[in-house]
Amino acid sequence: MTQKKRSSSWRVWHRWLSLVFGLQMVIWTISGAYMVFFDLDYIHGDHLVQDISQPIPKGVEISSLNDLLNRYPETRKTSLKSVWLNQKLQPVYKIESNEGAFLVNAESLQRIDITEQHIKELANQYYTKDPDAIESVVYMTDNPPTEVSGALLPIWQVNYDDFGNTSLYLSETTGELLVKRHTFWRGFDIAWMLHIMDYDERVDIETWWLKGFIIGTFILMITGTVLLFYTITFKRKSTGGAQ
Repeated sequence: MTQKKRSSSWRVWHRWLSLVFGLQMVIWTISGAYMVFFDLDYIHGDHLVQDISQPIPKGVEISSLNDLLNRYPETRKTSLKSVWLNQKLQPVYKIESNEGAFLVNAESLQRIDITEQHIKELANQYYTKDPDAIESVVYMTDNPPTEVSGALLPIWQVNYDDFGNTSLYLSETTGELLVKRHTFWRGFDIAWMLHIMDYDERVDIETWWLKGFIIGTFILMITGTVLLFYTITFKRKSTGGAQ
């Protein structure tokens, strides 16, 4: 087989491989650029929320830990803090038990049932921008969006009408902020999915799709290198013949 025929065969392989794997290489480049050029703290939405911890109000009679444990013997872990509920600062115990976490009033030891109004109050405290921008509040018990883990259900979703279409996800029993999402995070999530080629859970960086396309890309590089070798050799021979 002559050099010209051999190079022609390599060229055919290179073209077909370029069609199959070239598009994914472009996707890798674009998705990688998105993930590199955007600041990770911004993607995480750290600019959208703030710490809302408050000191315990002075002059408040706090029930003792022994009284708390006698009232709630299932307690495994507890912490004392203040939260702004019903338009006033209240000391609360956060109780963690085998059944989950919940809040009790630190004075009366009455359990606090978190309502939709509480969620709005708390979300607006976390949110650093216009508190009047709440677009909707949704209580989710199933079928969560892909941006939040189903393991967190049930959960409250508070959506804001702002530049980034911000969504804050709060615990149904403690009102704590669990997840924050906005448009640029969602774009990052799509870029990550396309980059690792895990179109389901978006966490597996060892998918067979990814491995197969990496191998195919290497083969594409090899065919390109061979073609480059043939091109350089052909040009040298043509130049030599002309002399």
